[in-house]
Amino acid sequence: MQEQFIKFGENIRLTSSQREDAKKKYNGVCKKLHDYFYDTEYDGNTKFLFGSYKKNTAIRPFTDDQDVDVLFKMPEDDFAKFDNQDNGQSALLSLVRKVLMDSKYALGDKPKAWGKVILIKTSDGTHNIELLPAFEQDDKTFLIPNTENGGEWETFDPRSELKRFNDSNSESNRLTAELSRMIKRWKQEVSSLSIKSFEIEDFVIDFLEGYEDVDSPYSQVVKDFFEYLHDCVDGNNKSFVQTAKDRATKAIEYEENEKFEKATEEWRKVFGDSFPSYSTSKSAFAGLLALGDYSHCEPLRWNEQRSHRVSIDAYLYRPDKKTKSGGVNSDGRTLPNQLWWIKFVANTNARGDFQYYWQVVNTGEHARSSDGLRGDIFQGYQVRWEQTQYTGKHWIECYVVQNGACIARSGKFLVNIM
Repeated sequence: MQEQFIKFGENIRLTSSQREDAKKKYNGVCKKLHDYFYDTEYDGNTKFLFGSYKKNTAIRPFTDDQDVDVLFKMPEDDFAKFDNQDNGQSALLSLVRKVLMDSKYALGDKPKAWGKVILIKTSDGTHNIELLPAFEQDDKTFLIPNTENGGEWETFDPRSELKRFNDSNSESNRLTAELSRMIKRWKQEVSSLSIKSFEIEDFVIDFLEGYEDVDSPYSQVVKDFFEYLHDCVDGNNKSFVQTAKDRATKAIEYEENEKFEKATEEWRKVFGDSFPSYSTSKSAFAGLLALGDYSHCEPLRWNEQRSHRVSIDAYLYRPDKKTKSGGVNSDGRTLPNQLWWIKFVANTNARGDFQYYWQVVNTGEHARSSDGLRGDIFQGYQVRWEQTQYTGKHWIECYVVQNGACIARSGKFLVNIM
C-alpha cells in the first residue's frame, strides 16, 4: 500500500499555486498594516508566519476553520500608548481592524476582531487570514493582546514551537509533517472530532519521540499512531479514534493477505476520497517504474545446460535487518528507498557438488549518478542480502553452476524501489 499512501500524501498537500496564493494574501494584509504603522518600505520583516502554513502541514481540500496564522510586529514605541489605557488590548485590535477596513482591503468580508486576533475572510473562501498583532521582546518572544476580562498582555513564543516541530521533522526524515497532514485529513472526515489542528501536531511530535520504527511503511505508522492517540484522548474523541484504529488494523490484515482492494476500502473509510481508490492506484502506478539501460551488465559466462531448476524467494526486512515486513514478489510492490533489506533465498532441485552464482543489476539515473551501477556475476551462497538503496527498477538473478556449466537459472527477479 506504500504507493497509495505516497499518492494520498500528494493529493492532500497544497499545490504550488495554492501556496503562492496564501503568500500573496498574508503579505498583502501585513503590507497594509506596515504602510500605516511604519515609514519604511515593506520588506516582510514586520510579519512572522507561524502555524500550519509555516510548518507545511496545511492541507487540501480547504475547510472553514483553515486559516493562515500570521503575526504582525507592531512598532515597539507604540506599546506604552496601548498599555496606558483601559483595555488597551481591545483598543489595539480595534485600531488594526479599522486600518484594514479603511484601506478597503479587497479580500472579502470586513475583518472581525475578538479575543486576541483579527480574522480576515477572503472573497474566494480560501486562505482566510488570522492576524495576531504583537510586540516583540528582547528575548524574541512576543506580547500579544487578550481582550477578555478587562484585557491583559500574554507572552507568546512561536519560535520555540516551530523549533520543536522542525527538530522532530528533521529527526524523523520529514515523517512529522507527513503524518500530521494525514491525520488532519482524517479530522476533516470526522466532523464531530474536537481536536484542534495544533493539537494534532503536538500529538504527532510526542508519538514520534518514542517511536523507533520511523522507517516503517506509512500504513503501519498510521495504525500505531491511532493506537497511541487512543490513550491520549477521552470522551467522544476516544470512540472516533477507536473506529479509525479498528479500520487501520483491518486494512493491514488485508494488506498482509494481499487483499489490496479491501485494504484500500478500509483506508478510504478513514481518509475519504483523498485516498486513491484501488483501480485508480493500479492505473496510476502501472508502468511507473521502467527498466533502465542495463548494457553494463556481464553476459552469462558459461554454456547453458538447463537440466535443473532454481527459483528465488524474497523477504523484506526493516533497516535493523531483524524485523520482517512480509514477502516480495518479482516486479511486485514498490519498496521504500530507505536502506531496507531484502533477503533473497535460492531454491533448487540440483544435487551433488554445485555452486551458487548471483548477478545484481542496478539500473536507472539514481544508481548511475551515485556510481552505484552493478552487473557483475559473482559466486555466493544460497542466501543473498541486498539493500533498497537506489530508486528505479532493478533485478537479481541466480545461477546454479556444476562442472563448468550453468545447469539452472532463475530468470530476472525484478525489484521496484521508490
